Amino acid sequence: MRRLRIFIVLASLGVGNAAVATTTTPAPARPATPMVATAPSALPVGPLPRGFSSYLQPTIPPSACRTVSAAEVQCQIPAMTAGRYLIEASGASTSQGADALQALEIDIGTRQCGVGKDSAPWPSGARTFRLNCEAVLMTDAPLTVRVLYADQKATKDPKGPVVSIRPLPWNGVLSAQPFAPKP
Repeated sequence: MRRLRIFIVLASLGVGNAAVATTTTPAPARPATPMVATAPSALPVGPLPRGFSSYLQPTIPPSACRTVSAAEVQCQIPAMTAGRYLIEASGASTSQGADALQALEIDIGTRQCGVGKDSAPWPSGARTFRLNCEAVLMTDAPLTVRVLYADQKATKDPKGPVVSIRPLPWNGVLSAQPFAPKP
């Protein structure tokens, strides 16, 4: 029964025994597919699609950020912004003894992008902890990016966390998530 279905599909595509018999050039050998995914050598990048025509992807200058305290910095994303952005945050502290720890959190509007916690305490000296976030934004109203910094058994740099927000090239993908299909 399966051979019959395959034959019907091949026949409907115009492929039959005669077509196969007249083929004299063998198909080129395909390279073995690696089990580990590799990054493409060149991603298609460019400006925002026309669907975003009333939006801009501006550079967010350092002047768009203000230090609220040694534990918080807030940055403003202007209204009518769309595109991919890289948010880089760092916080510095000086240890006050063994078991000093650091943590950072990046929030965009009402959504948390990420929390990073120190995995190894340090006994002395200054140390900088970093956390990055890639975000695809589309907002009609101004949007606040908050970076929260915490430490334990350490003294924060009084200038607060350092934040940089920069546009990334558009790669044409709005969303992608892996999932395992149900059997």
